[in-house]
Amino acid sequence: MTLQDDLRAIGLTKTEAAVYLYLLENGVSTPPQIAKGTGILRTNGYHILQTLEHKGLIRPEAGRGKRIAYFASDPEALFRSIEVQREAVSRMLPDLRALYTTQEHKPKIRFYDGLEQVKEVYWLSLEAREIFGIGSTKTLNEVMSDYFKKYVAEAKKRNIIFHDILTSDSKEKSGPFMRETLKGLYDEKYLPEKFDDISTDMLIWNDHTALITLQEPYFATVITSPLIAKTMKTLFYVMQERL
Repeated sequence: MTLQDDLRAIGLTKTEAAVYLYLLENGVSTPPQIAKGTGILRTNGYHILQTLEHKGLIRPEAGRGKRIAYFASDPEALFRSIEVQREAVSRMLPDLRALYTTQEHKPKIRFYDGLEQVKEVYWLSLEAREIFGIGSTKTLNEVMSDYFKKYVAEAKKRNIIFHDILTSDSKEKSGPFMRETLKGLYDEKYLPEKFDDISTDMLIWNDHTALITLQEPYFATVITSPLIAKTMKTLFYVMQERL
């Protein structure tokens, strides 16, 4: 690597490195001389000189009156500049880590309004290798029959494993269709007959939990959180074992 490459590696731009090296080699120079020696446009050169001065890597020469000239600071200034940055990062690090941790575990919530957007949520779940559902395929088939069949066929095409806990009304109405289409990729349990059919659906896949309403007004809420998704899957398995 060249000196210019090394300077760029510690945060200087290509033009900043060129100007700094020029001043180290040639000593006190005016902006026109620097522009000519480095091939940098004078209009850009003034901004670069200001930036290098702010970083403490160059200084203006005193005692020249209105004529401005610059010279490079001792290369030791590079170490001081890096130390200042390290100290600033060290001061910020606890706060930055706190922000990162908060964001990492903070759930993301998205809302979907209307039947067409609800359909989008079902299609989003097809990105998973495994989907968990709690609801009524009977209601789902009544609300969007054609789309429901398309959705199940696509799940089969992608070899997605589907686990369902369904209302008892779903057993005769849509259970056979799901079993026939998904075959070995499908397992289902049914709620006792004493529980009425429902017009909501819950889907859990990857880090997402979707709560869906299958009657007017149609809407869905998708919560993206690994912790919540893990908890909901655990609850699903507990219910599955009891049925």
